[in-house]
Formats: sequence, structure tokens, C-alpha cells
Amino acid sequence: MSLRDRALSLLERHISNGKQDDAHPSVTARECLLALEGLGYRPTEARPAADWKRPGAAPAVSEETRAEVEALKRRSAEAAAELRRNDPPRGAA
Repeated sequence: MSLRDRALSLLERHISNGKQDDAHPSVTARECLLALEGLGYRPTEARPAADWKRPGAAPAVSEETRAEVEALKRRSAEAAAELRRNDPPRGAA
């Protein structure tokens, strides 16, 4: 069974399950698939997700990058503390 035949079969099942008119499911499925193919759709085999999309597959972070991030966090905390020291409390004045 070709991919196109499997796509037609799937469409027929969907149409049969939600049948609300007198049209034959296989005819309606063919019309739907032809319309989709006219828009550029081509049924293709499913491919596995890329490694970067899999949960838990994050790349290892180098020690240098970790050190840079920690330094940025420390500088950010120091800058925030400095702003709090220099900024008068709200409502006072």
C-alpha cells in the first residue's frame, strides 16, 4: 500500500466517523487529497525528532560557559544591591 493509498484510507475513516451528508467517503477523501496535493502537500514517512528536540537531550555546557554565567549572576546581584542601597524607600521623602 502506497503512502497516497494510506492517506486516502485515513481520510475515508475520518469522513466515515463524522459522516453528515450523503457523499460517499472514498469520493470525498479523494477530493480532499487532490485539493491538498494541489496546495503542495505530499504524504511522506514520519521522521524521528531531531536530537535537539528530544527532552533531556540538551548539549553539555562547558565549564567556561558555567563560569561566565555565574559571574554574570554575581554582577547582576551586586548591581541590584547597589540600586537598592542608592534608591530611597518608596513613600519616604
